[in-house]
Amino acid sequence: MNGFVRFVGIDWSGAKGARLKGLAVAEAAAGFASPVLAKPAGGGNWSREAIAAFISEDLTAREGRSIVGIDSAFSLPFEDKGLYLPGADLPEAALGLWAAIEAASPDPHFYGGGFVEAHRDHYHRAGGKGVAYERRLRVPEVLSIKAGHGPCESVFHLIGPSQVGMSGLSTIRMLHRLRGVPGIAIWPFDGPATIAEAKVVIVEIYCGAFARMGGHKGKFRTREHIDSALLTLNSYPLMGDHPPMDDNAADALVTAAGLRHIAHQPKYWNPPGLSDRVRATEGWIFGVI
Repeated sequence: MNGFVRFVGIDWSGAKGARLKGLAVAEAAAGFASPVLAKPAGGGNWSREAIAAFISEDLTAREGRSIVGIDSAFSLPFEDKGLYLPGADLPEAALGLWAAIEAASPDPHFYGGGFVEAHRDHYHRAGGKGVAYERRLRVPEVLSIKAGHGPCESVFHLIGPSQVGMSGLSTIRMLHRLRGVPGIAIWPFDGPATIAEAKVVIVEIYCGAFARMGGHKGKFRTREHIDSALLTLNSYPLMGDHPPMDDNAADALVTAAGLRHIAHQPKYWNPPGLSDRVRATEGWIFGVI
């Protein structure tokens, strides 16, 4: 997949609220330039709505094509049981699932708590495990673990800092809104022709995979760690003085450089495990093969 001139890494948060410390956005231009953090209009923390507007209004209006990688989950496990939630009346494809999640989630700011409450028996929450809870994983998550990219938590496990379930539901609500915007495609759910013509292509990523490509394991604790990963990903290190940055900003920066490093390689767009059924139901983590 060629033609991208802009590579955007987004570290996501599913927390409740408007402007969240856990949201971070970074951009890398084509070539080797250092990635830079993007700030929301007016400063302060990003909101999920502001990120949606950044993608749908800002990126679509710029010259050239952009690829946007979001560290989140774009669907629920399906392949292991042949359905999303046993006993629940849900569609059997991701796009229908997105609509169902949106319909069950009345909260503002793309918060996904309504869907969890509606299907609480399937989740492990602070109050305990639901009677139907299982620590299920999607096909690309299983492969990511086998490849040594790092631990992948089940989207149904909502305990602890590594949980991704709420993050995934809020991302899905945003994707459901963005999918109808002209010029935006969401891989791998949209077809190859749509993706090839789109001004902005959105992909799910796992920052741990890009960190491993950059020769790093675990959280980025220092600027030296970030710069080392960037150099391994064929990027210049960070420029100028930077205040101490949190994990979210570091992950976004490395993701932007990582996307630039691999987005031109066909093998990442056509991984062997991406069957038609997995494409339609679970999606994929870009960078996992």
